[in-house]
Amino acid sequence: MPGIESEKLQETLLDLLRSQEREKQLRDENAAILAGMSAMAGANSKRQVFNGLLSVLRKYIGFEHALVLTREDENAPLQELVTTCRFFESSTWPVGNTFVRSMNGESIALFAPSQVSEFQGLPHEMFQYCHSVLLTGVKVSSGDAVLLFLHSERGQFSPQCRRVLERFRPLLERAIIDIDYRERLQSLVTARTQELIHSQQRFKDFAKTVGDWFWEVDTDLRFTYISSPNLANHVVDNDSILDIFDEQEALKKKLKIKFGMKEPFEDLEWQLPESEGGLWISFSGTPYFSKQGKLLGYRGTAKDITNRKKRLFELQEARKQAESANKAKSQFLAMMSHEIRTPLNAVLGFMDTLAESGLSKEQARWVNQMDQSAQLLLTIINDILDLSRIESGNFELYNTEMQLDESINLVASQLHEQAVKKNIALSVNISPSVPKKMVGDKNRISQVMFNLIGNAIKFTNQGSVSVDVKRDNQYVSIAVTDTGIGISQEAQRNLFNPFIQADGSITRRYGGTGLGLAISQHLIDKMNGKITLESTLHKGSCFTVYIPITQALDESQLYEPVIENSLDHSLSILLAEDSNTNQLVAKLMLEKRGHQVVIANNGKEALDILENNQHQFDIVLMDISMPVLDGLQATKQLRQKNINIPIIALTANAMHSDQVEYRKAGMDGFLAKPILTPELNAMLNKYQALATTE
Repeated sequence: MPGIESEKLQETLLDLLRSQEREKQLRDENAAILAGMSAMAGANSKRQVFNGLLSVLRKYIGFEHALVLTREDENAPLQELVTTCRFFESSTWPVGNTFVRSMNGESIALFAPSQVSEFQGLPHEMFQYCHSVLLTGVKVSSGDAVLLFLHSERGQFSPQCRRVLERFRPLLERAIIDIDYRERLQSLVTARTQELIHSQQRFKDFAKTVGDWFWEVDTDLRFTYISSPNLANHVVDNDSILDIFDEQEALKKKLKIKFGMKEPFEDLEWQLPESEGGLWISFSGTPYFSKQGKLLGYRGTAKDITNRKKRLFELQEARKQAESANKAKSQFLAMMSHEIRTPLNAVLGFMDTLAESGLSKEQARWVNQMDQSAQLLLTIINDILDLSRIESGNFELYNTEMQLDESINLVASQLHEQAVKKNIALSVNISPSVPKKMVGDKNRISQVMFNLIGNAIKFTNQGSVSVDVKRDNQYVSIAVTDTGIGISQEAQRNLFNPFIQADGSITRRYGGTGLGLAISQHLIDKMNGKITLESTLHKGSCFTVYIPITQALDESQLYEPVIENSLDHSLSILLAEDSNTNQLVAKLMLEKRGHQVVIANNGKEALDILENNQHQFDIVLMDISMPVLDGLQATKQLRQKNINIPIIALTANAMHSDQVEYRKAGMDGFLAKPILTPELNAMLNKYQALATTE
């Protein structure tokens, strides 16, 4: 019996010792948790949290090195955040099943890490520290984290270590959530602080540019605030704002009216006396009210606009100088035209006299060729002196009864010598079906032939150039065929554009500006004809001109300048133009003729204005090339919205192909830049007449 009691007593004592050990262990663990909480309490980032936690856990888990891996995207690998071993710095780890289990709440001891997928790809210098591994993880809103405790010896982490780690998991998770919330809150505070700083700086910048001087008055118009009493060397020491303007009765009266009507006002200009420099000040202000709507006074700014006034004056002077320069240029061109055409007219007059002096047939033929050559030269000179008129197509044909074969043979005879010098055969073949006489502008047709046959000879080094003329239904076709250098398919696309040649080297080798074909196309288009091209590189080219046949002289086809009658009806015009200079020029030209002009800086502004006020305007002058929204797109959108106000293209691109595009977009006409007075007057008279009849 005593033996049994002794044995029970020993068991009880053993249980007591075990309980005391567990209590001591729990006290140690609790003390460790408290120490961890204390270490993490002052942490401001995840890195500080983990550093504090590792310093506490090192006393209870016998690890050599520790590693904290984190990620913010659940599809991304884990990356090193904190480590006690330099070999693991900046390392990246794949996420396998073991790491997923740890992030879902398990604490795992690895006794053979080499067989775990996450460790199999480690370099040797890293793996030598990973023969024993204890890991756990957490999953929070900001991402995932895995803690690795490492030892270079095997079997170092006991179940006791796992139990300690399990006790720490809730603390770790809570700390990370708090730090994550604190970081997001700190980021929000930082962002709001930056916004406030930017807002304050923005206000300061605006204050510097909007006004040099801030003021505030009460309902009795007495100053309650002045940002600076020194306004442009003028000391403001008056009690009332109106007292400042005792010498400016007109301005004082305007202010009284605005204050009396409780209305805001902008840019009321005031000039200081000459004794104070004569500076210009601009006043702006607005009433301010209480929450109940009671008037409390007025606030506003005053700004020194002396430089603006000076720039405006300089701009006006520059405009006058530009107008003078433009006038001088016009006078120069007129003088040059006069100086060139005067002797040419003398030559023509003497040739007429010589033709009537009784010459032989051969001499008469020579004089006739000289006369036609001089007429052609006069036409070319006129084109050169007014190139913009040719490019815009704003020229008229001088239609008379003519002999086409005579004009073509004349050009061929003039170019025959060039062909002979190059040992090239030049032939002209005119079919009997071609009318002997037809109505047309013989000088313009000769000019086209001179360009085409001259180019054929210039670009042919051996072989021949032939001119074949025949009737093709209601047209006369003139085919100029050569055996020259030919033109590639790519180069043919731009061949009829001004100043463009098939190859840049052609300019150096053959000379010329590339303008002849563009002018020729304009002329033929004006005749309601066309030019076609067939060419093969290195084999030759064939330019074919089609001219409509008009055998009977029609009075309407003869050139007669049309003089429009000036109308007094004033038009309301919307000018869409992005260039300030062009705005100024166009506005001056239009207002000089008594019209009202509203300016839009691009197609979008024009669209916005017309959507709300389309009935306010009679016509729109629409520039083609503008930022934000160009003229073509703006016109298309206006037509889609059923806004049918007349729209005139205002452009430097006035080739026939461009005009076709403008018509397709819904435009009603065009004015070429630079704007010529006759063309502008004709356009304005047309729409003045329409507005008068409505």
